[in-house]
Amino acid sequence: MPWEIDPHHTLVEFSVTHLTINIVKGRFKDTHGTIHLDPQHPENSWVKAHIQTASIDTGVAQRDAHLRSADFFEVITYPTITFESTNVQPTGTNSSIVTGNLTLHGVTNTIELQTEFTGSVRDPLTESLRIGLTARGVLDRRMFQMRFHRLVGDGIPLVGNTVHLELRIEALHV
Repeated sequence: MPWEIDPHHTLVEFSVTHLTINIVKGRFKDTHGTIHLDPQHPENSWVKAHIQTASIDTGVAQRDAHLRSADFFEVITYPTITFESTNVQPTGTNSSIVTGNLTLHGVTNTIELQTEFTGSVRDPLTESLRIGLTARGVLDRRMFQMRFHRLVGDGIPLVGNTVHLELRIEALHV
């Protein structure tokens, strides 16, 4: 059953450590994609999604500009992040591990996302059927050639290498 990701009701967030003592969160505001769900055979389900890197938003304009630069996302050269699933392994009634290829900063690596189906509902305004999904994962930004590494003070990294991902996805039946 095909579903189109609703960019207006989908949240793609990330977090990284700042100075090893706290985290900084950000989000991408422009996400699109297609999900195919097979409730009878979840292992036949798949997802293809893309994110516009320039849509990054951490709430601080100066930091966002730095993240768009060659130190990080290099948005002019690499305007899109893509994810294409290669395997869906059910782990429970409403949960799966989705493995796929993430292309970021011109580099493709395999990542795993822990996913959960959060339900379906008929939209009272449009009468269209909607589904909700969450996905969580962790990656090392160096795997994608994001090597910005500035040490401050007594050798404390300004930004950590581990990136935590959290996605809240809403999709419309097409």
